[in-house]
Amino acid sequence: MLIGYISVTLRVKMKLSNFYQKYEKRVGAVFEKYGSLATLHPWYLITGCLMLNALMAIGFMRMKFETHVEALYTPIGSQAYTDRDKVARIFPDKTGVNFNMFSLVDLGMYGQVMIRTKDGSTILNETFIEEIEMIDKFISNITVTDAASGEEKAYPDICALNSDGCGLFGKIIFTKLFRYQMHANNISFPEFNREAISPIFGNTTVKNGTLNFASMVKLRYYLRTDTPRNRYFSRKWEQVFVERMKDVVTNLTEVAYENSESLNVELNGNTDGRDTSLFSITFTIMLFYAGFATSGGDCVSQRQNLGRAGVLTTLISIAASFGLVSACGVEFVNIVGVMPFLLVGIGLDDMFILLSGLADAPVSYSIEDKIKQTLRTSGVAITITSLTDFLAFAIGASSVFLSVRNFCIYTGVGVLVCYINQLTFFVPCMVLNERRMASRRHCLTCLPIESREHLQSQGKSRRHVRCCGGSPPRGRMDNESPLERIPKLVLQRFVLFPPCKVLILLAFGAYLGLSIYGTINVQQGLKLSNLADQKSYYYKYAIWDEDYFTTQMIVSFVFQSTLNYTDANTVKHIDHLVETIKSESSTVTYIPEWNWLEQYKESVFLRLLGNSSNVFEEGLKLYLQYRPDLVNNVIFDDNGNIAASRINIITKNLKHSTQQGEMMLRMREIAAASELNVLVHSAPFIYFEQFVAILPSTLTTVGIAVIVMILVTALFMPHPLLVALVGLTMIMILLGLFGFMYFWDLTLSSVTMIHLIMSIGFSVDFSAHICHAYICMEGTCRNSIVSAAITRSGGPIFNAAISTILGVIVLVFSTSYIFQSFFKLMFLVMLFGFAHSLFLLPVLLSLIGPEVNVIPLIKENRKQYKQRILSHDKLHHDIKGFQSEVEDKQLGYSNNAFLKDSGSKEEISGNQYETMDNVMRSSETAASDNEEASDHQYENIDDVKHVNDTSIAVAMVTAEDNYMSHL
Repeated sequence: MLIGYISVTLRVKMKLSNFYQKYEKRVGAVFEKYGSLATLHPWYLITGCLMLNALMAIGFMRMKFETHVEALYTPIGSQAYTDRDKVARIFPDKTGVNFNMFSLVDLGMYGQVMIRTKDGSTILNETFIEEIEMIDKFISNITVTDAASGEEKAYPDICALNSDGCGLFGKIIFTKLFRYQMHANNISFPEFNREAISPIFGNTTVKNGTLNFASMVKLRYYLRTDTPRNRYFSRKWEQVFVERMKDVVTNLTEVAYENSESLNVELNGNTDGRDTSLFSITFTIMLFYAGFATSGGDCVSQRQNLGRAGVLTTLISIAASFGLVSACGVEFVNIVGVMPFLLVGIGLDDMFILLSGLADAPVSYSIEDKIKQTLRTSGVAITITSLTDFLAFAIGASSVFLSVRNFCIYTGVGVLVCYINQLTFFVPCMVLNERRMASRRHCLTCLPIESREHLQSQGKSRRHVRCCGGSPPRGRMDNESPLERIPKLVLQRFVLFPPCKVLILLAFGAYLGLSIYGTINVQQGLKLSNLADQKSYYYKYAIWDEDYFTTQMIVSFVFQSTLNYTDANTVKHIDHLVETIKSESSTVTYIPEWNWLEQYKESVFLRLLGNSSNVFEEGLKLYLQYRPDLVNNVIFDDNGNIAASRINIITKNLKHSTQQGEMMLRMREIAAASELNVLVHSAPFIYFEQFVAILPSTLTTVGIAVIVMILVTALFMPHPLLVALVGLTMIMILLGLFGFMYFWDLTLSSVTMIHLIMSIGFSVDFSAHICHAYICMEGTCRNSIVSAAITRSGGPIFNAAISTILGVIVLVFSTSYIFQSFFKLMFLVMLFGFAHSLFLLPVLLSLIGPEVNVIPLIKENRKQYKQRILSHDKLHHDIKGFQSEVEDKQLGYSNNAFLKDSGSKEEISGNQYETMDNVMRSSETAASDNEEASDHQYENIDDVKHVNDTSIAVAMVTAEDNYMSHL
């Protein structure tokens, strides 16, 4: 029974092996055909690529910018937008007639100043009030001039007007009543004289409803916006206000200031040339690193120029993608400034994978066959990663946030253009470099040179030999740099050592625990201070506002249609709405004085005139003349009927974005539950929509992207276990990103959402590389296949991760929150991707990886191997007997191949020399019992058509020997 079970198992695995090899062969055949084309016409492809990229880059001329924070970081078409438009149509702009800040539909236009005592003492004394008056006078005298007409206006000329003069929020501190109560230490709080003063004072101490201490005060200078001309002057005054406030001189206090556009200006200034210029430093670093990482070999086998060509490929891709997307009319948003740093990492990852695949190609192959094999293996690998990256951004382009959508469009197109340029520019460059090496030409001068051995025999100096001598590579090791060779050797020994496997699994268990803890505790929302340069004037203001002042909002319940306010049912529904609002005392504060209906009912006007429908409106009009603060809350139609009205309330101090989002949803629930046609609105709701939408939007986008990534992986690697492992590592990496955001003081916002979408593709890339290498390699057991997979992909993954980190590390010096958060998440995804692909996955593959490339190799020749294993003497005799035949066959093939490739006698001579050395080296390797050499030299035995049967048999004998030992 045991023999029968083993037989069935071997048969099933053999069928699976045949299926995967045939599938891989069919997929790779497409890339082989292109490899032939690239080998025959490299210059045509390079020229066409450069011309097409230059044509696309012309689109830069049509680039348009979107810079407004509201448009970028709030959901497109949200309910807050719709409600604000409705309210704006119902309640007209009253900034030029009867301004009241509670009546504003939006945040308005203003200049704002915070004043704080230098010694930290209370500001509630006459000395400090006098200095505040001095600052107020300075601001009131700020003037602007229209360059065209020469018209000059000071603040009183363009301020928002009401019955008391200019609409200055906070001017209550200048009134006689306030000063009288201040001296009496009897300032009621949070309301004073029917006005909410809690937003005016900062760093307060309150006892028994009385304000005892406040070291800060806030004054907001509102401006007129009722006509285009007034808006023009108001905008100019805001700008001059910021400039002039730098010159204010104080003795006892210090100030911070901003205007209604400060956040927009700071955010865009924070991601302009000051930070994007860092890309020039990144580009320089990448040139040096790419050259150093490909610096192995001599003057012929040197590949530094290929490394620089890889960086150039990425650079032209960035320019072309920017131009193409701009030509299509997609606005450039400030966060797209991080895209070049991202594409550098993607482009160099592809470059290192292609170079590794080329190094794997047997040196006896013709140039065409080398390129074909490279594209059949590495071409498929970069296609998987490019496709997953592109699809991740394509899914992100459906986001409800304009900043996320436009970033994903720019970057998705960039990934696609970069992939095409890798095939049409970098691969032809590889062909040209192979031609140069085949003809023994110097890597810098391209002049023919002699081998170092030949120069030494001629007595040339050591310097001359080193700088002017060289030969084509005889194997992978001949032109690998230390950065390509050392990491994989260290990883192979560490990862496959049994005690280290246990340590790795325990370490990732701890990582998973920390990730889950951080994910549970990560916060949502975006602090405004994070969006400003820490050296800017706005940063100081935002920090003071966050740390010392309350965050309270005016919320309006709007009755949109005409109601009969004398009808019992209508009054009942309104009273029920008010009672429901009062019940939310933990979130909002109901102030009776702000309810026009309640105040009117309690007034003498209604008692004198009666409550009949005929006189209700007339009496109300008379009452509102007495209460100008409520005038803007009632709208009469042409017939004198009440067309619409609103009741205002104020929220508690809601600092956290989660509280703000929940408050908005709860107020909407209350409005929706009313029997009346009620709409709830607050100017900040536009921004609160982000807090509500960000988590479901992120989870939906990430979830869809993960599913798509798994499907794409299955398309190119149709093995369920490998697909499951790639999916597992992707989820673990994303979980780590969410979790470590908490430890690195990042919050979930529309900014970090962009970086998380970006990370989805990167979380797949490295894992896909190692798994694809695993399924392509052959070995005697799982450990040997993992070792071979690390040989192929370990170096490229290491260099891709390091180069990407070096590419973004300059962003540490950025003053932009967008760039800094990009660096943090990019660093994390590179670190986690590297760790999962070169530590966790190799361990898992060595323990439970599929054995489809092990069993078929043994089964076919089992009887023959057993006979040969019995006598190693006979094996060595066979090797000696066939050695001359091996040399003749390989040398003859090499001559024909190189004749076909170039027709140059010099090339034939050089490659005959190279081929003879390679044959001897291959024979010696095959005769040894070194498992690693046999595994790596004969990676695809079923597909190799240029290595003779004797060499295959020798490798198979060695494989059987190791396999039997393993059993």
